[in-house]
Amino acid sequence: MKGTVFLTGASGRIGGRVLELLLSAGYQVKALVHRSRPPVERSNQLELVQGDVLDQQQMNEAVQGCRYVLHLAAAWDMFPPAVHEKENDQLFESIIRGSYNLLEASRRSPGLDLFVYASTDATYATGGRAFDGPITEETELVPSRFYAIGKIVMETMCEHYGKLYGLPWSIVRICWTLEPAEFVRLFTYEFWEGAMEEEDRKRLGPLLAGGRGLFVPLNSDGSSGVDHASHPDDIAAGILSVVERHPTGRGRIYNLAGPRAFHYLDVVKRLAERIDLPWESARISSIRPYELSIERARKELGYNPLFGADEMLAEALPTESAAGRFRSIVLEALR
Repeated sequence: MKGTVFLTGASGRIGGRVLELLLSAGYQVKALVHRSRPPVERSNQLELVQGDVLDQQQMNEAVQGCRYVLHLAAAWDMFPPAVHEKENDQLFESIIRGSYNLLEASRRSPGLDLFVYASTDATYATGGRAFDGPITEETELVPSRFYAIGKIVMETMCEHYGKLYGLPWSIVRICWTLEPAEFVRLFTYEFWEGAMEEEDRKRLGPLLAGGRGLFVPLNSDGSSGVDHASHPDDIAAGILSVVERHPTGRGRIYNLAGPRAFHYLDVVKRLAERIDLPWESARISSIRPYELSIERARKELGYNPLFGADEMLAEALPTESAAGRFRSIVLEALR
């Protein structure tokens, strides 16, 4: 008997996949339902618990009898160009108060083997910060917005709940996680338009807008932009591995990301040839290259992500209809 997992965020892009993996692996799951139900078939292994992490008493009752708590629910901030910063009060409630309630409930729950907290690479200020090399779990945390502050606060609380109350914890810092169709948008004019110089917008808009071509963001020195993204399937598998190898993962922090960072120029050259579309480039002064090191997760958890940039694009853009599908993704995003 593998025991029962209490799971928050089960209706999300990552949480829904984690739920499916847990059920397939033979766990009993109590999934918190707040606004929407997780998209899974009914199962005698699954109990849906209506509630809210902001209700302390509900959390006290929900985690009783659970061997694992996986806290994946929060105000996820996955896909620019969106408004990065919601109201700080809202973020405080969802990230800090809700997580505190769950920590309090978990420390009082006998038989708990692991509390897993889902953090983010935003704690490193990725994208706008210069790094000397791959970002490891020891890299200094530098929040770039309140969302990241909230995550850092809760990471610190997890660690100190371990020291003060003996709470067994693990933290996963999750890389930018995109569905394949969302990933395609990183190579569009529209995604980068707001960060371009006016003269580049005038030059490139008529050539690339509306899915007519691909775009390569360049660093200030003219070199290719570099990003690191991940497929939800890979991240879900990584979170399952934290549970499956919980004796190893207790008291540890893990970066979870795709198998490698990607260079926009290299990817776009291959993609343009495959789908027969032109491409252009321009400097984007606000970006900085980065890569998350996942060596600790590989070594200690057996983490083996499968979806690099080419694999994600192949899933989103099958060769026989790739150009048309690319245009459809761009137009759908503009609606």
